[in-house]
Amino acid sequence: MRARGSIGMWRVAVALAAIVGGILVSRQISYAAECPSEVQNTPYCDAFFVYKKPGTSKSDWRIEKLIPKAKEDDADVRSFAFVVSVYNYPAFTQEKDKVLQSVKADLPRIEAFLKDQGFDEVIVLDNEHATKDAINYFLEQYLLTKVNDYKGRSRFLFMYDGHGIPGADDRSPGGLALSMATGEADPLPAHSYGLDDLENRLRKIAHLTYHSVALLGSCYSGGVFPINTSLGDNTSFPLSPGAHAVTASKADELAWGAPDGKGTMFFEKLIAAIDRGASDLNSSQVVSSGNGQPQKVAGSSIVRLGRAVQEMNESLEVINPATNQYYPQLRTGPIAPEENYDGAFFFLVPPRSEQQANNRDPNPATTIQRDFDTTGSAVSGRPDLKVFSPPETYAVRGIDIARYTGDLKFDAIKASGLVKFIYAKATQGSEGKDTKFPQFMKGAGETGVSFGGYHVFDCSPPEAQFKNITAMVPRDKDLLPVAVDLEWFRGNPHSLFLACSDNPDVIRSNLKALLSELADYYGKRPIVYTSRFGVGDILRNDFNDFGLWYADFRKTTPGYAGDNPWTFWQMTDHGNIPGVTTAVDYNVFFGSKEQFAAFAETGENVARNAAVSLK
Repeated sequence: MRARGSIGMWRVAVALAAIVGGILVSRQISYAAECPSEVQNTPYCDAFFVYKKPGTSKSDWRIEKLIPKAKEDDADVRSFAFVVSVYNYPAFTQEKDKVLQSVKADLPRIEAFLKDQGFDEVIVLDNEHATKDAINYFLEQYLLTKVNDYKGRSRFLFMYDGHGIPGADDRSPGGLALSMATGEADPLPAHSYGLDDLENRLRKIAHLTYHSVALLGSCYSGGVFPINTSLGDNTSFPLSPGAHAVTASKADELAWGAPDGKGTMFFEKLIAAIDRGASDLNSSQVVSSGNGQPQKVAGSSIVRLGRAVQEMNESLEVINPATNQYYPQLRTGPIAPEENYDGAFFFLVPPRSEQQANNRDPNPATTIQRDFDTTGSAVSGRPDLKVFSPPETYAVRGIDIARYTGDLKFDAIKASGLVKFIYAKATQGSEGKDTKFPQFMKGAGETGVSFGGYHVFDCSPPEAQFKNITAMVPRDKDLLPVAVDLEWFRGNPHSLFLACSDNPDVIRSNLKALLSELADYYGKRPIVYTSRFGVGDILRNDFNDFGLWYADFRKTTPGYAGDNPWTFWQMTDHGNIPGVTTAVDYNVFFGSKEQFAAFAETGENVARNAAVSLK
């Protein structure tokens, strides 16, 4: 259950505090939102806090980008939210327990939050209106029918805020306390909503949606999870379907509330985590101008479910003064475990939160409005304006490896869905060879993962480097274009260039000669891997016929000079991929699967071609 203080069994029950302008608003479930035709002859029209008639508004562009249409006639994504908020408990014995002030304070803020999240329909049942019949109507009839109509093109969020009921024992699921409940030991089934019943209904909806999430802020809410779940789950990848629940406590555990009763920590910390996402540059879209200056695109930030839960749990790593112990950590788990569920829900960061984060930053990036289209790595028609979107925005991703990566389980790598291509080190300079390259090439070939080799460039004569590469990398049309790695860093030259770092013109000339020879031999143009310093000092705009594999995993905003948009972006060296025992370099491809196939076949600079063709 949940209560305001450490008094008898009505101990403080939720760990989260939310204040709504210092005002507690008395409200009843009556909204001015339009009522859908299916509900007009029922008692539930007033439950609609938000209702946007289909076809009258577009989804937020972030939703459209992360849940793209597979076919032209696919429906636009529709987002549904269902809130059950119970703070009036008139049958409770003690007067002070009849109103759960923390939950009462939550509701206006939750409603505002859901509006910011761009939901097309927001249904709210509160207090005596949140009966079993009403909850079942929306879960079993209205919402189940609606999400089925959208054929996997919908998002669903369920929230419960109120007291919890414990199960019969520590392995039995409890329930959600409805307004008629008389206390924690209330035996009447009509006075609570069983977590097992809730899980069953949420699972049915989840099977028909793209993303589903249930947020349960009550005591004992961990009982919503099935006892046995055989599959792992991913709570951070928004480009694949997913269905999860997040609970304030385990099945046999209390959740704790703020002593001042001004909100619940569960929902306050959730909203705060979304707001803080405005400061996470990996969650935003960045545009780099021709001179390399980065600009952050307003209204582009997202927060993945896993990141939100992590933020919430970190904020709960404090001592509860009532118990002298840490507050309980949130529980997260799948509610519809299936093999094809390897993604998770995501939240939108409101533009005002982005602006507030920018105001707090002592060195903020310039912010620009999003009034342009992109190719993935450039503003359409402007190859000089490079674009860096959240990594999950890109459908084609892969890793680069070398002998120090260790042994790989290629079946697990492919099954993860996170790797569409692999580049492995083949050679270095005029003599160096990676002895594991043949093994890696064989493993990738047997599992059907696109594979290519990369060569580490140095001061050796280009003819000698060419011979080394061609002796190791076969002339096979099924291999990806060869990548040439230019390890160039300003101020501290890599040891590869100690013999020639003082003569960039020679390096530039040798690189051009090697690239030309490789293109003639393999029938595919090679791609050049380098950093912003390699672009600025060596490549400049003289290598725009070749694709650019851009390496930048700084914590600050990425960017480089010139007008050659990146084809690959190496965005981290700490990728965590099933089948790879160590952290690995993780990369994204700028465009579609069709554009990747075109690159794989010819090595053409498809990224620049895409940007230039739209001028």
